[in-house]
Amino acid sequence: MTALDRIQWLDGLRGIAAAIVAFDHYFMSDVWHPFVSFWAEPPEANRHLVQLPPIRILFSAHSMVTLFMVISGFAISVSLLKVRHSPQFLPRVTSAIVRRVFRIYLPVAVLATLSQVLFFFDLYHWTFDEGFLDGLEPWTNPWAHIQWLFGYMADSVNVIAFEYRGGLNGQLWTMPLEFRGSNVVYLLTVGLSAWRPKLRLWVLPLLAGFFLWAGNWDIFGFIWGLWLAERATGAAVRTAALADDGLDDEEKLPRPSCTTTRCRLRSSLKKIFTLSRLVTIITFVVGYYLLCLGNDGHLPPGYQFLAALQPAKWKDRWDIYQLCWKSVGAACLVFAIAQSPLLQRPLNTRPVQYLGKISFSLYLLHETIYQLWRNPLRDLVYLMASGTPYLSSAEALRDDPFAFHVAWWASGIVLGTVVLFASHYYTIYVDNKCVALAKRLERWFTS
Repeated sequence: MTALDRIQWLDGLRGIAAAIVAFDHYFMSDVWHPFVSFWAEPPEANRHLVQLPPIRILFSAHSMVTLFMVISGFAISVSLLKVRHSPQFLPRVTSAIVRRVFRIYLPVAVLATLSQVLFFFDLYHWTFDEGFLDGLEPWTNPWAHIQWLFGYMADSVNVIAFEYRGGLNGQLWTMPLEFRGSNVVYLLTVGLSAWRPKLRLWVLPLLAGFFLWAGNWDIFGFIWGLWLAERATGAAVRTAALADDGLDDEEKLPRPSCTTTRCRLRSSLKKIFTLSRLVTIITFVVGYYLLCLGNDGHLPPGYQFLAALQPAKWKDRWDIYQLCWKSVGAACLVFAIAQSPLLQRPLNTRPVQYLGKISFSLYLLHETIYQLWRNPLRDLVYLMASGTPYLSSAEALRDDPFAFHVAWWASGIVLGTVVLFASHYYTIYVDNKCVALAKRLERWFTS
């Protein structure tokens, strides 16, 4: 299995992560019990199976963000590492750095502009926190809306001292983290290029561990992804060297004779239960379990043992240590999948690969669509099912649970379909064209 083969499953994993984020944001602003643990208080509002692993992974939007960081670190570095010893290495790195900023921010700028236009014409059916919108109002002062848009993009690009602007596109808080982490990967790729391969494989996890200790969970994820790319590239080089020799690993080892049924069975069991496979299984389970950590504001039962392992640097900051533990989970999960063709197989299927193809657009667009139509559509379905208006989620769930669930799931299916179609065409007419424009700008800058 070469590094290029692994990229396919990496795209599939990114697609699943983006789909989970889009799924979760449909409920997150109004229905909260799936996002906390089974042991959350009060008991009568919790104790649902969806709050327990393994199902809870479906409501782990913040965990998916940590997964994006590891995936991005892997994806943006692996192609550069393949040409590290060729004359094209530095030009390729330069090209990647220039293209990256346009690759991330051109589609974001289009969406932010569209969102501001929709807000100006008062097309949203959503309650926004005015603190993030600096007092903007629909149908008033177009120049103030333009100024806000430029300020929003400036804050998003500022990876040194960025701030969360929330408002119309709350999910875009990850863009500065994505851009900053990408540049860390490019710096390390160049800075360590002359080092011995084995030394790089030792230093990168130590460096990633340092940033994890410091609470920089996003930098940890990117460096861990770079380390995985280093391992994948090294494995591909060794495989190519063996192919050049005309031998594979099995041919280099003497083959003992094994003719009896018992001997063949023992040999098969040894192949299945090797130490490396055992490590892969344990790492996958640990990673999956950590990604299922809820948003309780504290470590719930089942996770409280982690408090003894937390560095003092994290103190009692839930916003830091929950993302740090989820980043460890993401690192473990991607590591395990990278080692197992069996785990990669579902990620290589056509539906999952399609999600990977539209994943960036899916991540960008879904909240705008929900903010436009979720509440009126949900309220209409609830009114039709119960005969009474939808006042609040707590009251609707108490008064008519059946109508409550019908309203949420029926409207969710409709808008989920809309999100997929919109993401498909946004990928074709915006994202792909932004990629082509980024390449043209890169050639203009470097020619």
